[in-house]
Amino acid sequence: MKFKIFTALTLCLAINALSQSKYNHGNKFDFDKTIEKDVKMVAGDANSFYMSSITNENTFESKSQIFVRKFDNTNNLKQTFTHNIPQMEKFAYINYLGSFDAGNNIVFITETYAGKLKKKNIYKIIFDKTAGTFREDLMATFPIESVMKSGTSYFEKSENGRYGAVVFYEHSPRKEPVKININVFETSSLKTVWEKQITGEAGSSDTHFFVANSGNVGLLRSAQQNASLLYVTPSGQEEKFFTEKMKIVSEHAVSIGSKEYLLAFNSTPKTIKMNAANFENLMLYDIEEGKIVSNEVVSQYNDGSKIVEIYTPYSTVSGNNIYLFTESRINAGTRQAKSPMRTMMINETYYVTADPRMVIINSTTGKIDNVVALNGKGRKNAELDLHALGIVNVKGNYIMKKGENYDLSAVNLDSKSVVELKNMPPYKETQAAQFQGSGDAYSQALLYRPDVKGIYYPRTYDGSKSAAIVAIENFDGK
Repeated sequence: MKFKIFTALTLCLAINALSQSKYNHGNKFDFDKTIEKDVKMVAGDANSFYMSSITNENTFESKSQIFVRKFDNTNNLKQTFTHNIPQMEKFAYINYLGSFDAGNNIVFITETYAGKLKKKNIYKIIFDKTAGTFREDLMATFPIESVMKSGTSYFEKSENGRYGAVVFYEHSPRKEPVKININVFETSSLKTVWEKQITGEAGSSDTHFFVANSGNVGLLRSAQQNASLLYVTPSGQEEKFFTEKMKIVSEHAVSIGSKEYLLAFNSTPKTIKMNAANFENLMLYDIEEGKIVSNEVVSQYNDGSKIVEIYTPYSTVSGNNIYLFTESRINAGTRQAKSPMRTMMINETYYVTADPRMVIINSTTGKIDNVVALNGKGRKNAELDLHALGIVNVKGNYIMKKGENYDLSAVNLDSKSVVELKNMPPYKETQAAQFQGSGDAYSQALLYRPDVKGIYYPRTYDGSKSAAIVAIENFDGK
């Protein structure tokens, strides 16, 4: 994604425009945040928009379902569409791998497998926005040995959104080579661009891979901190060994002009590790040249905040800089929860997504210019599926939501700062009864609809299985 620099002038214009904006609120609708996951807002036409979510619990009592809710311009629910995720036999396992917007379609990637049948099916489930119907497209079928030896599947999209890829690591004994199946498709036509099976070295079933903007796939290995990149194209593959010993813990691919680069958080071998030292460095790697441009220390990610994982939901290249937006999965301590047999209360470790940041990297030297804390707020006991960062592009300007029910900020790339939009109309002065009550906002589901000049996101209500759409109307952002 390439966005224009957000200058101080456009910031002032945006703030002035906000004085004419207003909050609006749709009616509550049934929604259970404890089982509906991966909540996303999806654009529709000039008169509608959508919210998608899934349930995926492999238990005897529950169903794995897809939900697509359609809303009108009054922010009220018009229709709910549901679809049972394909299951090859009763009690067969189901996994949801991801979803994306594809113009007139919303596409969901799922898999089902059964030890008795000794096979695994991977599907695209396609929701047609115009017809309001689902259809199932069987992408691939693979043999498996058993449920416990069924391999692992993953789905990722390229940064530019043009390509999607499903990668399936077949099960293999630890000391034997692993077969890796790759299917790359266009997200617009949903047609397969290329697919192949390759053989990886023993122990190469790492979960880290990326889809480059060219449609090529990079598979990362981190065996015993000797990380390498297996770069796979339609015509071949090449193993690229890093010149420094490291373990890759989070990766993101970007394009600068026609060249492709890998950004990767990593750790280097140490006798003693302190705090969250798995995220001690950030590497910029030139994929074509096969060389490390830089591997800079990022002390801000090793501050004792118990980071378990780093997500990179957004990035952009502007001027001489790469802007990498991250949020962290953090160990938040322990809490009381029911035991697996639901017969007693036990202490369990739980996690939250929090601490959004903007990393500014010089695109030529790879030097880190700054790491800006975006001051994201979140509730201590919020579900892991509630993220602390959502960003939309409003006419070339970054508008950001950071986790509270009612807040918006503007990211200024020039000054490397975040400005809270103080001129937002107070929600308590309009339809106060609708806005009352604690709950959570799905910041990552932030949607901008340029045809009606509105920003939209869903929020939940504590103590009830309900949610509503919050709209900021007449939001021009210019």
